[in-house]
Amino acid sequence: MKKILLQDLLQTIGANLHSIRNARKETLQAVAKSIGVTHPIISKIENGRYDTLQLGLLIKLCNHYEITLQQIMALEQSLIFQLTQHNNDGSQRLVGQELAQGYEQSILQYKAEINWLRDLIANKLKTKI
Repeated sequence: MKKILLQDLLQTIGANLHSIRNARKETLQAVAKSIGVTHPIISKIENGRYDTLQLGLLIKLCNHYEITLQQIMALEQSLIFQLTQHNNDGSQRLVGQELAQGYEQSILQYKAEINWLRDLIANKLKTKI
C-alpha cells in the first residue's frame, strides 16, 4: 500500500477544489464569504499551502459545492472528471463535464497568452535590429 503524505493530500484537495470552483465560475471572494472565511484562506487551501486545514472547514467547502468528502479527496486526477453531483431537486449531473469545459477555456487562454508573448518578443527583436 502506498503511504499517503499530508502534503500530497493537501495538494490534491486544493487542486480538486480549485477545479470545481473554476468550473462553477465562482470567485475566491464569493466562496470565502459563503463559508465565513477570508479569500486568502481559500487561495491557500487551493494551492495546498494551508496545512492547518480542519475537517470542519473542509465540510463547509463540500456543503458549499454540494459534493462529498470522497470527491474532494480523490487522489487520482482522473476521478475528478467522473464526479456526479446530487442537485437539490434530486437529479444528478456530471461535474466532470463542467470541469472539462473549464480546462478547455484555460487552454484557450494560455494559447492566446503564448501567442501574445511571441508577438511581443518578435516586435522587440525587430526594433533592436
